[in-house]
Amino acid sequence: MPGSVTVGLNGSPESFAAVKWAAKEAVLRDVTLRIIHVQDGPVPPEHVQHVAPWPPANDFPAEPKGSPEYEGLLEVATAEAEHAHPGLTVSAENVSGVGLASKALLAEAGTPGSVDLLVLGSQGLDRFTGFVIGTTSLPVAAASACPVVLVRGWKTARGEQEPLIKHPPGQLLLGVDIRGTEADESLLEFGFSEAARRHCRLRILHAWALPPTYAPAQTADPGLGNELAGEIVQTLEQVVEPWKQRFPEVTAQTGLVMGAPGAELVYASADADLVIVGRRERPLPVGPRLGHVAHAVIHHAASPVAIVPHP
Repeated sequence: MPGSVTVGLNGSPESFAAVKWAAKEAVLRDVTLRIIHVQDGPVPPEHVQHVAPWPPANDFPAEPKGSPEYEGLLEVATAEAEHAHPGLTVSAENVSGVGLASKALLAEAGTPGSVDLLVLGSQGLDRFTGFVIGTTSLPVAAASACPVVLVRGWKTARGEQEPLIKHPPGQLLLGVDIRGTEADESLLEFGFSEAARRHCRLRILHAWALPPTYAPAQTADPGLGNELAGEIVQTLEQVVEPWKQRFPEVTAQTGLVMGAPGAELVYASADADLVIVGRRERPLPVGPRLGHVAHAVIHHAASPVAIVPHP
């Protein structure tokens, strides 16, 4: 049974941009759009946690409390989504309890079969400073059991926030890290499925650099880098080929660049409607964390970013 596209609403212009993006995604997936507003309650000192729990806690005490202000936000967001997409099923609810909003959202994302995709707004600054990732978005992206999309916003001439989407649209960017002949299937499946729904191109990018230990050998053999690059290209094609056969309707292009993966994906995001990166699900003593590549893309990419958890 399909879940929903769930979007967090906090009343900010960026969160309303996220609702618009999520509504379009729900139409593409033919699922319900679920809009939730998380009302933070007082946090007792003994409940304060500096890192998200591992695994995400599902026992968040959520007891909805009525509030005209919050109910009004939900009504506006619901009306906008239904007006833009007639026939779309939209549900809206206010969730409140003791704890941070991130904990409530992680509990929602950790409910099996409930949420296919979680969408949050991300406040933009400028291309030099990057984007503000608040106390909610970052821990949710780092620990969510389902894919999370962070949506940028841009201000229209009328002062309204719209999702930041390139025009003309038509390309998704997927960053992959291949090791040997293996790559994570859930990440590739997400990228190809999204491209198939949108009827657009999929650019699969792998960035690499020669290890420092290869420097002496490269000095003796300047062609060593080209030889290694050729092997990586061949491996990348082998990894992607089964997915091309599974999704013949998707035009998928593989690319290899030399450089830091995070920086290369940020640079390439200028031409993408959505950047897709992975997050490895590894139990760590300090709790879940985002890798340096995901961090760079989340903070600096010029388009919405999807973070897909994988083993």
